[in-house]
Amino acid sequence: MDRLFFQDIFYPTDEDSLSALVKAEEKQDVHTPSLFLLPHAHLDAIAHMYRDAFSLIHHPKRIVILAPLHAEVLDSDKGHSLFTYESGIAITPIGEVNIEEAPSVRITPDYAEEEYSIELFYPYVAANCPSTTIMPLLAKLDGKEDVIALAHLISKLKKEENNTVFIVSGNFTSEGRCDEILRQARTLEQLLENNAPLLEAASKKLITGCACKILEATRTTTAGHFHLKSAHCGSYTGPTISESAEGTIWQVYGVKE
Repeated sequence: MDRLFFQDIFYPTDEDSLSALVKAEEKQDVHTPSLFLLPHAHLDAIAHMYRDAFSLIHHPKRIVILAPLHAEVLDSDKGHSLFTYESGIAITPIGEVNIEEAPSVRITPDYAEEEYSIELFYPYVAANCPSTTIMPLLAKLDGKEDVIALAHLISKLKKEENNTVFIVSGNFTSEGRCDEILRQARTLEQLLENNAPLLEAASKKLITGCACKILEATRTTTAGHFHLKSAHCGSYTGPTISESAEGTIWQVYGVKE
């Protein structure tokens, strides 16, 4: 597990440059949220979201990172919808991270070289909560049964270890024209704020994104109220979805607390 694939592609190898990107501000004196939603992209664009998130995370025993599998499932993995990495140590330029494999989930390293979203979190954990273990989960959820199976696993992990934080990595509204992207982003914002179901809206293309099903499975098994804290699209970064943004991918950061 000591091999990293996305240094100098999505984040810098230089220790000082990377530390400047990942070191969170002073820990906020609040209860750690039960669930985070964070995007995946080059860290130059989204590092401020990650830093704020890790200022809210107070050294849990485990962080479960759930990310979509964008690649096609290999023939050898057919019949599986969840994948994890083998337990071990990932060595980042600013420290080591302990990796814990998810129980009863297919263990495979075959997707790590293509899916960067989980690796982005390694230096943040190394810098801000080095005693915390990362449990990676890649998901390729097809139908409702897969969503239910993931929800059951999340419930099991919560019961097994209360001191666990869940992070969903996903980008949203990544198809269509700029006006359509804005409409979808606003719809997503309203659904999350109102704790409304996501799957029906996604099936009707009212929202699109790589992590809708993952977020639904995770959101329905964690307590609290969800709200967006920040949004990024093109050159726009701000606390809400904005008319002034121009781009085709909304990257949003939210918490459930």
